[in-house]
Formats: sequence, C-alpha cells, structure tokens
Amino acid sequence: MSPLLEARALGKSFLDGGERRVVIDALNVTVGSGEILALVGPSGSGKSTLLNLLAGLQRPDGGSIHLDVGGSVVALQDLGEAQLTRIRRRCVGYVFQFFNLIPTLTVRENVLLPLELNGLMTFAGEALARLTTLGLDHRLDDFPAHLSGGERQRTAIARALAHRPRLVLADEPTGNLDHANAERVVDLLVAQVRSLSCALVLATHSDVIAGRADRILRLDG
Repeated sequence: MSPLLEARALGKSFLDGGERRVVIDALNVTVGSGEILALVGPSGSGKSTLLNLLAGLQRPDGGSIHLDVGGSVVALQDLGEAQLTRIRRRCVGYVFQFFNLIPTLTVRENVLLPLELNGLMTFAGEALARLTTLGLDHRLDDFPAHLSGGERQRTAIARALAHRPRLVLADEPTGNLDHANAERVVDLLVAQVRSLSCALVLATHSDVIAGRADRILRLDG
C-alpha cells in the first residue's frame, strides 16, 4: 500500500548572516495512515522546518513531497499558494508549540473554526464531544487568556483534529508544559490520533515522548 505521505531527497537551506546554512539535506521521509513518526534532535536540527515543509508552509529547495489527499496523490512542491491553503484546511491538522489559538474566539469557536472554513459543520457534534473527552467541556465559553497552558494545548489538539485530517503535524506540543501536563497531553493526542486512524508527525526533544511513536527519525542538523 502506498504511504500517506512521502518526501524524497528533500532539501532546505536559509541565509544566515550572509552565508547559506543547510538545514535539511537529501532527506527521505515516509508515513503511513495510522502511523506515528517522532522527529527528534537538538534545537536547530530542522524539526520545525521539516514540519513546515510537510505542511506546505515552506517550499523545499529540492526534492518532492507527495500527499494522499483521499482518492488522489498531490505533489505539494508543484502547487500554488491557493491550492496549498485548500489542502491544509481539509487534509492537515497542525498543533503548534505556542498554541496559536485565536484570542478573540472562545474554546468552542476556536475548535469549530476549521469546520466553518471547510463547510463541514456536520462534524460539529463530534468536535464538541472531543472537547469533553479532553476534559474541556466546562471551558467551552472561555477565551484562551483564561485557560492554563495544558488547557490551551488540549484546545489546540481538538481544533487540529476537528475536520478529521489525514495528516496531523505537532511541533513540540509539550514544550511549554510541566511534566504532568506534558504526559497527559501526549496521552490524549496519541489516543485521539489512533481513534481517527490519521498519520501523526511529532517533533519533540523528549525521548520519553518519542518512545510513544511507531518510528523515530533523528535529525542532526
């Protein structure tokens, strides 16, 4: 069976102080449906850059990224910005380290926003039920500023999964949480991803969290 996501000979570099610094060089990545892949490595090793490439938020200097969007496979590097935006909205869920919740929207509104953008309000009941599973049913009408760090990250997870994405990307989702909250957030994220049978690519500094994955990809920078 073909992988859900396949990147071949991926390369990315940036200008740093007038010199070009190679962050990712000839990297191959494959992820199947229902699989969890952990990206580990020191700061600056390219974990966040790789996630952004896989999401189509940045373009590679070389190589290819193919994503099964359901019924067809698209080459992300060949698409225009409008096409990439449509694919991200429908097929990709992103959990950011710093939550990226919209401060003027309540928990409920943040989570339902992807459904409104995709015309998928039929999933609203499931999305709100997930908030109950994540222990946020008493926070539906609260704004992000009134939530703890763990509650914000759980809201971000619920938002990322609301539209049933095929691919979930998580960039250090426990980086701003204490140990107890970090373990709980990872447990909930893994359980929810498994229940949807989507793929998860997770960047982390923690070997304990990486140990929850099916495979580990180590980046050395």
